[in-house]
Order: sequence, then structure tokens, then C-alpha cells
Amino acid sequence: MGDPLNYREAVRSLEFMFKECLPEHNCIVHDADIPFPEYAKDIDYHLIILGPTFLCDRHLPQRLEHTKSVYDFIRASDACKVALPQDDYDSSAILDSWLFDWQVDYIYPVCPENWDLLYPKSSQKASLRLGYTGYIDETWVEQWKSVRPSTERSIDISYRTHSSSANRCHLRNLKYAIADRFKAESDKLDHQLVIDISNRTSDTIPGARWHEFLMNSKFCIVTPSGSSLLDPYGDYRRCVEKYPLASYSEASENCYAGVDKQVVFTAISPRNIESGLAETIQLATPGSYSGLMEPYVDFIPLEEDCGNLREVFQYMSDDKLVAKIGSSFKEKILSENRLLRSTIVAEIAELAWDKANLASRSLSVSRNDLVLSKRHAAESGLASYFFWNKVRIKKMLNSYPVISKVKRFLR
Repeated sequence: MGDPLNYREAVRSLEFMFKECLPEHNCIVHDADIPFPEYAKDIDYHLIILGPTFLCDRHLPQRLEHTKSVYDFIRASDACKVALPQDDYDSSAILDSWLFDWQVDYIYPVCPENWDLLYPKSSQKASLRLGYTGYIDETWVEQWKSVRPSTERSIDISYRTHSSSANRCHLRNLKYAIADRFKAESDKLDHQLVIDISNRTSDTIPGARWHEFLMNSKFCIVTPSGSSLLDPYGDYRRCVEKYPLASYSEASENCYAGVDKQVVFTAISPRNIESGLAETIQLATPGSYSGLMEPYVDFIPLEEDCGNLREVFQYMSDDKLVAKIGSSFKEKILSENRLLRSTIVAEIAELAWDKANLASRSLSVSRNDLVLSKRHAAESGLASYFFWNKVRIKKMLNSYPVISKVKRFLR
């Protein structure tokens, strides 16, 4: 997940959901950027969750080999093993083999289609169940129980993404390009709207501030979360990295000409969920959105080239339509039981109980395991504090021009 100071709230909520939703259990949440202690490998685990950020190690061959070595006890464990992957269309074959080798019991893909392309190997052993890119945190429901009235929001239209979305297939490029397209088209129209849109990484809004940003926005731009490119071994990713300044068309021509848009993987995103809870009306480009969003019912349609912006502005001025969309979509996502964080946690915990019972395995916790789990909880916080402070100091020092010059001179 990177530096705790920059956690995205939706990712933090997902990665910590077992610890927060099952406080009565002994739950270890480990930051894989920090060495895993040897003593913690001796704990007799009943349930092991492989989170989406941990599974991103598949993109880096050397790191993946290191991870497989350090965490080999997971492969050998008879615990119930559950994988919560995201962006599984990237390095899909590597991920599939990894989960097969580790004998994962359950996989929760977030894209509702094309599972046969993503998990041909691991599905021979594992059961696949639909997951989501984010889940509704119980505290969010309370936080947005009474939302800020539209008249008290200072931003008319908002949007944030960052440049790493660019140049990687049509759908991902759209996430980046929509910001510039929207600004360009809106400048042609006579309007008095307050627009706060950026695709610069430096303008990223982390943590709780993101929720405040949404709460202060009347409307927000969204595009389908996912990819229009299947990259089994990460070859396209590595090729694109060779052309960091190339346009999307140049990167496409050099790296995956004729392959883009042959198959599309999309799913509803945390942004869709959070916007719905905040009753921030979404200006959404075409997509399936996991079958949970309908045009003019749950969002105002926005064409990919923003060519219908005049029409979009007209719908935005329809107060009755806007109020209806805000209340109906919020009600819809809150009624979707499997979008609730507590529901998915309870479901996975039940799977662990079932596996233990089938194997006639005791679910009692030994005194030694209890001591070791508490030791990890005590030490991991301190280890994280020192590790990330060291990273921040190093980053700060590297930002000084004089130090960079000295380093270049020494090299």
C-alpha cells in the first residue's frame, strides 16, 4: 500500500477489513514492504488472505521470487487461503500460476466476466466468487447518512486521476485523457461552473481528504474501471515503460497494435461507490459498471470525447433529475448486500470455518499462537514507523538539488 500517510481510504478500508470487522479474532495485518518475522511463520493459521496490493508483486519478477521464498509457509499451510486480486488482467498468467502453486482455495475476481481467460489453471483447484474493487465501510454509511446539501458545495464538477493511467490501452488512457478533453470542450461553452479537474500525480488527494473533496463536489466525472487489454505475462506493460513520453497512439502502435479492445474487463470502482454515498452525481462514460449503474437513472451519460457536453450541462441544471439520481443510486448500492464490507468478511470467515470442519481441524487458538500474534501486533507498528520515516527522510534528501549534484559527481 506504500507510505501510510498516502493511503487511499478505499484501499485501506479493504486491506484492513478483517481486522476491523472481526475484532474478536486474532488477526495479523502485515505490510509486505517490511520483513515478515520468522516467528510469525510458526503460527497455526486458520485463514490467510492475500490482498490486492500484496498480489501486485507479480508485476516484478525479482520481487515475486523473493516474495514466494519469504512467504513459502503460505504455500505449505493447510489454512483456508483466499485471494482478493484486482487488475488481474495484468500479468494474468503469472497470477494464475502463483495462486495455483500456493493452492489457494477461493479467488474473488472483481470483473464479472472472462474468468476462463484469467484463471484457467487455478480454477481447477480454487472456487471463484465475484468480488468488488471496494466495499462499503460501516463508518462511511454513518459518515454520509446526512450529506452536505448541493447548495453548500463549492465545486460544481470534480475529477482526479494520475499520469500512470496514460498510454496503457484504450480504457486506461481514457481515465487520463478525459480530464483534458473535458476541460477543452467546456472552455468552448459559455458557463459559470466551478470545475476542479486534474490528471497530475501531484494533485492526488489521499486519505480522508478524498471523501471531503467528493462531499464538496456536486458532480464528478467517472470512467469504467478496468482494462481493454489482456496482458498475460506483463509484456505490454514492460514495452510501454520503454516509451514513457509517448502518446497513447504511439504506445499502442509500438506495443500492442491490433490487440487493444479485443476483450474488455471492467467493474464498478470505489469512486462509483463513494460518489454514490456522498450523493455526488456522476458524469459517466459508457460502461457496464458491474450491472449496477443505468444511464439517466444512476448517472448522467458523458461521451468519451465529451462531445455531448452541452447536453450534459442541461441535464445538470435539471434539479428534479439530479435529486432523483442522487437518492436512487445511494439507495441501490446500500441495498446491494455483497457490497457491504461486513457481508464479504462474514462470508469469507464462514468459508474458513467450513474448511476446518471438513478437515476435522480444531479452531481453538493455542497459548503460543496467541502470544506470537500479539507480539506481531506490537512490533509491526514500531517497525512500520521506523521503516516509513526512513523512506520519507531519504525521499526528502533526494529532493534537494545540491544532494542530487553530489550524487551525480560521486557516480
